[in-house]
Amino acid sequence: MEKGKILFVSPAHPLLMELLEGAGFRCECAFEDSKEEIEKRLEDCVGVVVRSRFPIDRTFLEAGKNLRFVAREGVGIEHIDQEAARRLGIEVLTSPEGSRDTVAEHTLGLLLALMNHLPRADRQVREGQWLREANRGVEIKGKTVGILGYGNMGQAFAQRLQGFACRVIAYDKYKSAYGDAFAEEVPLETLFEEADILSIHIFYEPANHYFVNDAFLRRFRKPIYLVNTARGLVLNTADLVKHLEAGTVRGAALDVL
Repeated sequence: MEKGKILFVSPAHPLLMELLEGAGFRCECAFEDSKEEIEKRLEDCVGVVVRSRFPIDRTFLEAGKNLRFVAREGVGIEHIDQEAARRLGIEVLTSPEGSRDTVAEHTLGLLLALMNHLPRADRQVREGQWLREANRGVEIKGKTVGILGYGNMGQAFAQRLQGFACRVIAYDKYKSAYGDAFAEEVPLETLFEEADILSIHIFYEPANHYFVNDAFLRRFRKPIYLVNTARGLVLNTADLVKHLEAGTVRGAALDVL
């Protein structure tokens, strides 16, 4: 007996559709449809799967008279009206652990590239320049790495830092008693006082809009290196540029804008 129709708004891993169909759901694709066209197809859907930045607002959710869930194949859900979903009794599902290892390794790669001036040195060598002293790197060894947000991504990054002979501290405003073998739980003030490196791993919600801004960056006791592989809107880029120019931020690696 069919359990209901699930509409794939954007491409997802083929295994997901295969498993859902094996569980008794009928899956349809709407990759090329406009938002309005998709809304017309929602009336008999029990679920929607989305991967892209496709906006799911109140109008979209209300069009799904039988909608029980919206599944995001990934982490960020800022493009989904979560308040409307709660009000309509529609569950919003994510897979926060799905990319944790990839993001953790990518973050470490960015940090190494940043502290060793790899992009600049690579570009200069290709142009025939060899500026050894100007591009001399700084070791992670002996530094204090501060992790802002200790969820799946933050913890995975802390794990990757093992073996670098550095101290790892973490602050998470949503959790308590989260310290583990990879990072020491600290209050935010300790992050400001002791971090040489700041790696951002907080999720986006309105309360975190520009969480890292001029006032935040001014509180660090010493110049820091900054890496953001979380969400662009948790960091005020204009404020970051001011601190880069002032030297209070030694360098920044941004994967999100």
